[in-house]
Amino acid sequence: MAAIIFGLVYLSLAYFTVEYLQQSYQRDLEDERSRGLSQQLALIRANIEAGVNSEVFLADSLATLISFNADSTFEQWEQVAEQLTNKTEHIRNIAVAPNDIVTFVYPMHENERVIGTDFRDHPNQWQTVQEARIAQRIIIAGPLELVQGGTAIIARVPIFSDAPRNSQYWGTCSIVLDVMNLFRHAGVYDLPDYVNIAMRGRDGTGASGEVFYGEPSVFDDPLLTETVHLVNGTWQIGLSLKGAAASNWTKENLPRLAGYPVALSLLISFMLVLNAYRLARQISMQDVLTKLPNRRHAMLILDQLSTKGAESQFSIINIDLNRFKQVNDTYGHSTGDALLVEVARRMQSTLRSSDTVARLGGDEFLLILPRVSNQQQDKIVAKLSTQVCGTPFEYQGISIEISLSMGVACYPADANTVSDLLHHADQAMYNDKQKYKQARATQ
Repeated sequence: MAAIIFGLVYLSLAYFTVEYLQQSYQRDLEDERSRGLSQQLALIRANIEAGVNSEVFLADSLATLISFNADSTFEQWEQVAEQLTNKTEHIRNIAVAPNDIVTFVYPMHENERVIGTDFRDHPNQWQTVQEARIAQRIIIAGPLELVQGGTAIIARVPIFSDAPRNSQYWGTCSIVLDVMNLFRHAGVYDLPDYVNIAMRGRDGTGASGEVFYGEPSVFDDPLLTETVHLVNGTWQIGLSLKGAAASNWTKENLPRLAGYPVALSLLISFMLVLNAYRLARQISMQDVLTKLPNRRHAMLILDQLSTKGAESQFSIINIDLNRFKQVNDTYGHSTGDALLVEVARRMQSTLRSSDTVARLGGDEFLLILPRVSNQQQDKIVAKLSTQVCGTPFEYQGISIEISLSMGVACYPADANTVSDLLHHADQAMYNDKQKYKQARATQ
């Protein structure tokens, strides 16, 4: 019966161990996947911004030419447009519309239908042309359907014949960017099969705008989002998982597949390693002599308290035993060790359970006092002096007077970093020790 009970308990332990590893592995897989997708999405966002903004500003040179030379010819426009399109990857065509009627387009091939287009007859385009004229700056429109067919992003560049006063409106220059080509170069189509991507913010309206790519449901509970900053607004990109399509049962259950067949040997090894790790961690955080937290442990506590920011308020007291070297030289190191243990015990019994007494090394101690302000420090110092130093230490027939030098510092009143706080307390302790030496010298 005992063997059966032991076997059941052992199998239970093996089950919980493997399941714990499985959950940890699952979290790591999800974190790794999220990090990878986050980096990929950030790269897509950066590529779209660079692809749109850089090419729009580059193509703006044609509008600048017309603005400063309203009498320039179609041949001159064509030369500039040809050079611009040769330097870019996504510009589909460039159109010039004096008085908002298209009279020039480059390249002409496959864009003949756009010649003669009056933007006033196309409300979805006329609105952005008007916005550019009123704002006197480039406006990104779309993605939208083109007169000549297809979907594109259009940059509307208003042209004024009296720059820089911009009171005489001449017309507009439209730079058409191929959306599919832009997205392909940006990496939109390189995302894993298990994710959905969507974009919204037509005409630069951001998160409140219309979804123009992908399924709107992506934004119901997106896994990740990025904001694309355009010349005159923003788009929002969202990623979501496809649910069942996102899982790979074999890969996601490797700990179970590997763990259960070797549960007996794994369980024993795991428990031994875990126990050794806990012992090593405990030793690394504890002073061997006094069993108090050591310097490393104290620094971790200070870092945790300081990361709470301005809402966190705590004090530290740097303490050094006076004449400790004399005790060691006169009575031996065993007596000195016993004195340190007794001082540690007295300090712990004096302070609150939430306070920390740490031994930094030698005869130096550090007290960490959460929620203690400058106004409370004097009372605590006085209490320590009374409780720790009020009674001599009796050891093997020897009576030793206990004297402490103390330096106090408050976070964030005295310093707003841990290193500066420790320096402030150490300096205050040094000053206190000098006063003690001067008082001894005058006796």
